[in-house]
Formats: sequence, C-alpha cells, structure tokens
Amino acid sequence: MSRIPTLHKENYKKRIARATRRMLIAWIAVLSVLAAALLFKVGQEYWPLWLMQSRSPIAGILLFIIVLSALLSPIIIEFDSDPRPLSGPGRDPRLPPMG
Repeated sequence: MSRIPTLHKENYKKRIARATRRMLIAWIAVLSVLAAALLFKVGQEYWPLWLMQSRSPIAGILLFIIVLSALLSPIIIEFDSDPRPLSGPGRDPRLPPMG
C-alpha cells in the first residue's frame, strides 16, 4: 500500500469522494430513467410480452434500489474515500516496523 503525504491526503480524499459522488449520481439517474420509462409506458410497442406482464414489480424493484442507493450514498462515499485497514492475521499497520 502506498503512503500518501499528509499534505495531499485531504485533496486525495476529496477527489475520490467527488468521483464516487458522480458515479452514484449516474447510477441513480440511469435507474430513474428506466423506472420512469416503465411507469409511463414509454416505447411500450417495442417491449417484449414478459416485460409488459411484469412491469409493476420491476418498476417497484427499481424504485426500491433508487431509494436505497440515495439513502446509503453518504456511507458509500465515506467508505470509498477513507477506507479503514481491516484487522486480521498479519502485521498491524499502525505498529512500527520490526527489526
């Protein structure tokens, strides 16, 4: 794992947070367009039969994923921009090197 100088650490975190926020916005926008197309029956002439029959459950699942993504977005951004080291077998990264 590379070490980031303390001076640049905040800018690095902000850059990662910005990129993650943009990806989440794109994810939610794409899902919103799909859900709106299903709810307002946009292009229904071109839909396969199975999609016309299961339109409501699919729209409900999409809306649930949109709401869940929007509610979890602060946690996702924080976790992505400031990951914590996992404890487990091996050397503790907080301890000075041995030898």
